[in-house]
Amino acid sequence: MNTENNIICNDCKHKSHQITLPDGKSVGHWDGVSIETLQVEIQRIQSEQKQNGDQRSNYVTKFGVPHQDQVPDHLKDFIAYIIWGVDLEGKALVASRANRIEHIDYISEWAGNSIAADAKNRAIDPNSGCK
Repeated sequence: MNTENNIICNDCKHKSHQITLPDGKSVGHWDGVSIETLQVEIQRIQSEQKQNGDQRSNYVTKFGVPHQDQVPDHLKDFIAYIIWGVDLEGKALVASRANRIEHIDYISEWAGNSIAADAKNRAIDPNSGCK
């Protein structure tokens, strides 16, 4: 974990564990084991970015989080809310503020319901008005 009071991750030795920003800068790390560790890192990064007045276009996103291969294929396009990552126990860090942890079984059930399906269909329908 980054223990310095800056946003650069100087202690991440494994590139495959790095959390990166859209501009490619490494700002943290997660080994894919515990979702609680990812939650601490994402919330730390978000807080530091807000404090530093960073440009929103370079805010941390789920695309910069390692171990996306642990997210089940059927949830990779899930858009009802953000899935930051999934740990080895099947727990997922969700929501834009990374403030909820849910098991992938629960998300999978929810993803199959009509509300989630409607949201996905609106997102991919060019005539829906959603952009």
